Amino acid sequence: MVEIKEIRHDWLELPDGTRLAFRAWMPADALTNPVPAILEYLPYRKSDGTIVRDEITMAETATHGYACIRVDIRGCGESEGLFDDEYSKQEHQDGVDVIEWISNQAWCDGNVGMVGISWGGFNSLQIAALNPPALKAIITQCSTDDRYRDDIHYSGGCLLNDNMDWAAFFWAYALGRAPDPSLVGSNWKSIWKDRLTNMPFLATPWIQNQTRNDYWKHGSVCENYSDIKIPVYAIGGWADAYKNTVFTLLQNLSVPKKGLVGPWAHKYPNIAYPNPKMDYVAESVRWWDKWLKNIDNGIDEEPELNYFLQNGAKPKTDYDAREGCWVAESSWPTLKTDTKTWYLASQRLTEKTEDSYPVDICSPQQVGLDGGRYCVGIRLDMEHPDDQRIDDSGSLIFDTAPLLDAMPIAGQIEAKLALSSSTPHANVIVRVSDVHPTGEVTKITHGILNLTHRDSHEFPELLEPGKIYNVNIALNHIAYVVPKGHKVRVSVSTAYWPLIWPCKDNTTLTVVCAKSSVTVPFNSAPSLSDFVPSYDKATRFDGEVVRAPNSQRTVYKDYKSGIWTLETVDDFGCNYYSSSNSEIDFNIKQVFSIHSNDPLSAKNEIKLHVDMGRDNWRTSISAVYTMTCDADQFYIRAKWEARTEGEIFFEKVFDETILRNFV
Repeated sequence: MVEIKEIRHDWLELPDGTRLAFRAWMPADALTNPVPAILEYLPYRKSDGTIVRDEITMAETATHGYACIRVDIRGCGESEGLFDDEYSKQEHQDGVDVIEWISNQAWCDGNVGMVGISWGGFNSLQIAALNPPALKAIITQCSTDDRYRDDIHYSGGCLLNDNMDWAAFFWAYALGRAPDPSLVGSNWKSIWKDRLTNMPFLATPWIQNQTRNDYWKHGSVCENYSDIKIPVYAIGGWADAYKNTVFTLLQNLSVPKKGLVGPWAHKYPNIAYPNPKMDYVAESVRWWDKWLKNIDNGIDEEPELNYFLQNGAKPKTDYDAREGCWVAESSWPTLKTDTKTWYLASQRLTEKTEDSYPVDICSPQQVGLDGGRYCVGIRLDMEHPDDQRIDDSGSLIFDTAPLLDAMPIAGQIEAKLALSSSTPHANVIVRVSDVHPTGEVTKITHGILNLTHRDSHEFPELLEPGKIYNVNIALNHIAYVVPKGHKVRVSVSTAYWPLIWPCKDNTTLTVVCAKSSVTVPFNSAPSLSDFVPSYDKATRFDGEVVRAPNSQRTVYKDYKSGIWTLETVDDFGCNYYSSSNSEIDFNIKQVFSIHSNDPLSAKNEIKLHVDMGRDNWRTSISAVYTMTCDADQFYIRAKWEARTEGEIFFEKVFDETILRNFV
């Protein structure tokens, strides 16, 4: 095993004089025997944010002969400067400069790779498209190539509640926290005050830009895939929000590429859930060995895609493990995919079109309460979809007959609906589920479309009430075996709360069944993969659990007012981290509420609180966010508060009114 050394904290200087804080692990003799470097570039506080996964993954990767560098972006953690927005031009330029700085260090042989999950996966793709000379390959995980299509802000042209949730969570997790005086010195308060004073209220631009305009095109590498000229390994999970990206990258990139999708949530695969996990370090090192060390290990000759084909399972809000098998595809799209088209009839899916009456649906606004979170893995637990029977009661449902053979769905389901709307604005949500013989209904996947975006997310158009439109709804990619004897169900609704913000109109959709269908891709003879990871290492934690985490998720209805409420509490507990000699205590309470028949009653309330520090240095931040609407505008109110040693240090209030634009 290679002996490694750690740089607990240091700064690198950018061309404009700004210093970015970094942590690094590298072979002890790297100064005399330079090695390739692997960069992860994030706002998530290297000292106490991503500390657990960094200390697991980066230290182990370094033992294979790599310098692993974890850099906080400008204005975050102990890095100097001010943060402006996610994936900004400044962030990109700084990233290019960081790569140049790394490549010129004595311990680096001039070859750099870039890796990341979520934010780091995003900017790995985005910076790769800028072609810094020293960057030779990337691994992007749980990310997107299209910031409007598949990020945490919009889906199918509908506003995600996660948009405001993320603005709140990000402030509490990264931006609002104080720099560590043991690292930045006695002027830490002035640094903190400057940041808090100049910090943008991110929810505002994210909600103001409601169509796929230049704001979202910036950083979306799908605008020109050919800008990426280096090898790309894309990794995702079926429980994650960003699974589509693996497939769109494989389909569109013209460089050496590889894809991997497990059953996982929004986590690195070596610490992910549900099981089975994988030895992520071993797999990533094979990629780096090929493209950073030019070792001919054959990884470039292997199947382009490995994915985990999940067996059918009863619905649960938490899965410890998913049963299934690994499947290999030499390329994607694969010629081995078959398709099955079913047509909508009276509560049935049929193999041939049938004459049937059009059917109407005006879903209760609370449909979706059992739909699960948009991005599983960011909160504590209870994030997967529950049994769909309650949501189905407010939807149109269409079932197949019991299947005579198992159906291994693999790919992207497409629904084609002929429909009309009673109002100029409308949303449609299509879910595909596995109906068990005993009655339980497991959601397989879903697709969402704001019908004013039916032809373009950039140039929406109002609906003409009563006019029949033919629309296509692409559902999220999935791999799931519907067992023999089960039924496949298609559910159609006009609401999906609280995943998406409701349409302003209480719409009735009329579906012309005889002209509507759903096409399901499946692999009748999947090729078993040689990629069968066996990895069961427990997650190490260099520190102490001061207070264990706890969570609650409760739905209730006020029969007098007609208001439905979903209340969640995520208490992440209090943890002491040895390497930073600090404690973090973090909790979130969120309340979603809506009236069954009134989309304008929608309300999202979030309260967050973080205590952090050590003896002689104690700080806290708190925030309260509320989002409501009327037919024309969104209203966002927020209050930030920061304290040091229990005394108020900073306060700021936001009161934003944002015009609705086809959303």
